[in-house]
Amino acid sequence: MRFFLLAAALLAASPAFAQTALRATSPDVFKFMSGGDIDKEVSKPEPGRVYGATFMNDHESYYVEYVKRLDHGNAVEMHPHWVDQVAITGGEGVLTYGGSIENPNAGAGGEVHGGNQVGAKTQALKAGDFVLIPAGMPHTFNAAPGKTLTYAVFKARS
Repeated sequence: MRFFLLAAALLAASPAFAQTALRATSPDVFKFMSGGDIDKEVSKPEPGRVYGATFMNDHESYYVEYVKRLDHGNAVEMHPHWVDQVAITGGEGVLTYGGSIENPNAGAGGEVHGGNQVGAKTQALKAGDFVLIPAGMPHTFNAAPGKTLTYAVFKARS
């Protein structure tokens, strides 16, 4: 009887043993960055882009980054496996969301950057606002003319 109980317990636990990490990231440690340090990091444009971003942490199923957008050069994005929870921390801008993407540039994991967004809606943004963008929804963040738009985004794998 004990053999059958042990066998049943092992069978029930086997799916947990079979799971493999997506990227095998290390656990978080305490981290502090001042607002000035964050602004300095996000003010450096990423290679081939006009806006900057910096990661606070990065895990298998979630990560956090800060982003600074300008009023030009921001491409349409669509993340099929990531939900974006966005807190606007400064500036003013517009979020264009939904619709479809014409001429998409597909990347790794089905991510899309570029192309044209058609049939979308817009939402004005200012400091203190929150936006949740479901996985698979096309979106573009743009600062208001002559302004910048900064935000923190918590990305959760769906």
